[in-house]
Amino acid sequence: MSINVVKADGHVEGFQPEKITRTLLRAGASREVSERIIKEIKTRVYDGITTKKILKLVKSLLRKEEARAAMRYDLKGAMMRLGPAGFPFETFVANVLEHYGYKTRLRSILQGRCAKHEVDIIAEEASEERIKRYLIECKYRNTSGTFIDLKDALYTYARFLDLNEASELGKGTKFDGVWLACNTRASYAARRYADCKGMRLLCWLHPKGQGLERLVEEKKLYPVTILPSVDRKTLENLSRAGLMLVKDLIIRDLNTLREKSGVSKEKLRRIIKEAKDLMSEAAS
Repeated sequence: MSINVVKADGHVEGFQPEKITRTLLRAGASREVSERIIKEIKTRVYDGITTKKILKLVKSLLRKEEARAAMRYDLKGAMMRLGPAGFPFETFVANVLEHYGYKTRLRSILQGRCAKHEVDIIAEEASEERIKRYLIECKYRNTSGTFIDLKDALYTYARFLDLNEASELGKGTKFDGVWLACNTRASYAARRYADCKGMRLLCWLHPKGQGLERLVEEKKLYPVTILPSVDRKTLENLSRAGLMLVKDLIIRDLNTLREKSGVSKEKLRRIIKEAKDLMSEAAS
């Protein structure tokens, strides 16, 4: 009997256990553990089950088998929890880009030819000839199944044009390119338009092999929201202290973290243990 799965956006597709296997292996789970989890999942799925329920079940099973891999498996959810935790998504993106050699400036108000614009990120990249400057618009989504769509791409490109038209008149900053970043996926129409206009999309799984998740994984730039012991109250404290990345927690001593965040030492010890486990798994 075929089993249909209801995706977060309401679309229905056949149950594909190989997709789960790929994500488990990528998160660092062993082949043996992945096969055990898939075997268990197959006994529990039913026609009409949602991808949300499958994801919850997979995370629960993986957490019992390999806690470190379970944290990495939850990267997408961790990025969705950034906003409610008080970490603006554009701040996270800028932080990631700085680890790749860009200089960034956040939330700038710039005058275009026809209107003023609040630019989420201005990123500068040093090349052999000169410094290249990019306008980056960030779109944050806190629910799965949502996309950045064509209107987001159109809106972003229109701002880029207006600002560069002002620059041509000697009234503003010239940009060499425009990016649209998001913590979820981009629709086909948005991807097609971006390709046509030479606009870079930085989204979940896009560009293939160079998406936002890959940039995070390659340099272990995990947000603190990925750690299981970091509850809502702790997140508020870490946010006020400006501690956004897991690596921020393990490069400081316990007393400094306690003073900076206001989180108890007992809680911090658990969090730091998880942080070290995660970074160790990422490096293996």
